[in-house]
Amino acid sequence: MSLIRFTTLTTTMARKPKRRKPRRKRKLVNATQLNDIPYSKYRIEWIDILSDSGWATDKEFDRMKLASPVNEGWLYSEDKNSIKVFASYDKDVDTNEITFGDRTMIPLACIKKMVKIK
Repeated sequence: MSLIRFTTLTTTMARKPKRRKPRRKRKLVNATQLNDIPYSKYRIEWIDILSDSGWATDKEFDRMKLASPVNEGWLYSEDKNSIKVFASYDKDVDTNEITFGDRTMIPLACIKKMVKIK
């Protein structure tokens, strides 16, 4: 009776060293930008509703907390019930017409803190 041995031959392949991406030099940007729009910039801390449509135990339910979002943007308008802010805009160079983006309307009762950014 002869014993047949099976041996596993393992080969190691030489791997190329991982090439690093060159580091980019950071450019310093002047923090004071020209305000070419007639709106003031604000940082707004407010309270928002939190909802969950899934099933939960009483302990999980007790751990629910309101969301505390922070918005930074230009104050578009304010009335007795709410404020409207936008975080991006596009100004047409020919007509000076402004198109607004990232718009948010927040009830005044939900606002905790509102600070004007210079």
